[in-house]
Amino acid sequence: MRKSIALSMFLLCIPARAELLKFEDAGDDIRTVFRDDGKEFALAGKLLRTKKPAPDGAMFVELAQDDDLRPTAVSRGMTVAALDFISLPPGLRARALRDLLPRLREKSAAKRILAHGKGEMGAALVEAGALFDGLLLQDVEAIPSGAAKAPRTIETWGADAYWRATPRAAPGGPEPQNHRGFFIAGTAAPGAAANCAASANMRSGRPALRALFVALDEWTRGTKPPASRAPGAADLVTAGALVWPKIPGLPAPPAGERLVPRIDSDGNELSGLRLPDQALPIATFTGFNAQKDKGGPPCVAGATLPFPTTKAEREKAADPRPSLVERYGSRAYFVATMRVVADRLVKERLLLPEDADAYVAAAKTAPF
Repeated sequence: MRKSIALSMFLLCIPARAELLKFEDAGDDIRTVFRDDGKEFALAGKLLRTKKPAPDGAMFVELAQDDDLRPTAVSRGMTVAALDFISLPPGLRARALRDLLPRLREKSAAKRILAHGKGEMGAALVEAGALFDGLLLQDVEAIPSGAAKAPRTIETWGADAYWRATPRAAPGGPEPQNHRGFFIAGTAAPGAAANCAASANMRSGRPALRALFVALDEWTRGTKPPASRAPGAADLVTAGALVWPKIPGLPAPPAGERLVPRIDSDGNELSGLRLPDQALPIATFTGFNAQKDKGGPPCVAGATLPFPTTKAEREKAADPRPSLVERYGSRAYFVATMRVVADRLVKERLLLPEDADAYVAAAKTAPF
């Protein structure tokens, strides 16, 4: 059993309420104790070291144990700092980051620090941003300023950002040089779908996240990232101006004057980063859904409305969208075209080769 050695125990002379009381180091196990407004909070963590560290020594800060970017970070020779920040109150997280990162950087000999966060976690990263070399943010909308000390930032968001109760704000002003934004068309954050009228939208934006994480790592080493793919003013219209196809079972879109991306004749979004399964869709994917039982729990998922398989099926359902066979002809053509689309995104550094292969493999099992 390894003995924990207290490296430091002190009170910080700062105007904020939060205090770092203890930083304990037992090998690669980390334990800290913070005091906030008279209460103490313990935060556990671990440094996960790769067998083949990169020469320029990067560290990836993982704020939740479910972060699936860890394998990508390890494959690039990064040390992963897995920190259980969920256990800390939101108001304490940014302060904790500011206190911990210098110690973790010294312990891991990291020359660069990157992190990924969404929602409140992402907001905490932005607040402590000057300590990072690169941030990958999901739907945070709190963009660091263009100051020299602000980190390089890549932000992503999905279709649900435009359709939720408080929609994403319209773009304003020029994009800072140290920022890139990517709208992952046709994706929605996982949400409660037990009481949804339509099948939940389960399309994943993770392949894009993995590629953009690699681009962010390369950006912090001097290689410019891909250009932003975010809807501009011409790509957004008021929700009421959209002309939806009369798809059987389509939930009623939320009303209001919110600005949302334009859609094609299938109801799929036209702008942003269109991953292979959006560029060659087998369904209409929305960022909204509707309650099946008005008296039940809210439905906060997006919706998936599959295309008919054949012309006969389409006509029977009175579905205006071309069937899979009508639009793609054969599965062989669908697979071959999927390879072309996926390889193009790899060349543009918006998809990793292994994820391109996964899209092609999935195309071979398409339902037609």
